[in-house]
Amino acid sequence: MKLDDLKKAAAKAQQELQLAEGKAAELQRRAKTAKAKTEQARLRHKRARKEAKQAKKLALATEEQAREQRRAWEKAQKRVSKALKKLVKAKAVGAKKAAKPATKKLPPSTRKTQKAAAASQSPPTAPGAEKPTPASPTV
Repeated sequence: MKLDDLKKAAAKAQQELQLAEGKAAELQRRAKTAKAKTEQARLRHKRARKEAKQAKKLALATEEQAREQRRAWEKAQKRVSKALKKLVKAKAVGAKKAAKPATKKLPPSTRKTQKAAAASQSPPTAPGAEKPTPASPTV
């Protein structure tokens, strides 16, 4: 009977061992799955942090570019405003000149200048005389 009890106890111990090994294997699978999930979560978190950092850099660069464009636009606006002011001023000066009669100051005339002016003038044409038409050039 002792041998029978020992065999039964050995069989029972064997079954418990197999059950414990099964539970251990199940726990190992669960641990492995949990480890994989935590690793995936860690990688997702890492990617999210990296993307946030890149987004922040991009936002800063965009803001800087916007500031530069604004400065350039303000400079251009200033130049345009200045040019318009000059144009208005020039138009006002031109209008004042047009309003005043144009009077030329002639240098004092001397006999030499009068003779030179008379020599450079073409002879007066008769009222009925026509100018000869030039011959058309042959091509």
